[in-house]
Amino acid sequence: MAKGPERFAGQSTQDAMQATNQGMSWMRDIAEQNLNQSWAFLENWLTIARKAVDDMDYQSSELRHRSMLLAGETLANAFEFARKAVRAREPQEIAQLQGEFLARQAHTIADQSKELGQSMVQKATEMAKTTNHAAAEVSRGRFEAA
Repeated sequence: MAKGPERFAGQSTQDAMQATNQGMSWMRDIAEQNLNQSWAFLENWLTIARKAVDDMDYQSSELRHRSMLLAGETLANAFEFARKAVRAREPQEIAQLQGEFLARQAHTIADQSKELGQSMVQKATEMAKTTNHAAAEVSRGRFEAA
């Protein structure tokens, strides 16, 4: 009779160990799945961040390019005004040249500002669409994985 309870206790211990091992295996699987999902999320986030930085680089490059064009045009206008002013014979001719110079400078600045603004708006719109699309993909992936 003594063998019965010992056998029962041994079997219960084995069952408990087996249940514990299955529980640990299940927890490892869950932890591994969570790590994989987290890594996928971070990779997607880094991709979005890289794209945003690239877009900002483009915008600053565009700004630098437009600024240099504007500087070149305004300097050319200034030297053209100076050459004409040196040849002027009458004070009213200098006043007229100065008015033309200021109008040309204002027109040049307005044109460059308009082109720069359009370029920035276009690129910002593209960047927002890309970011929203990528964020939706990340969210969709997270919900599908869950």
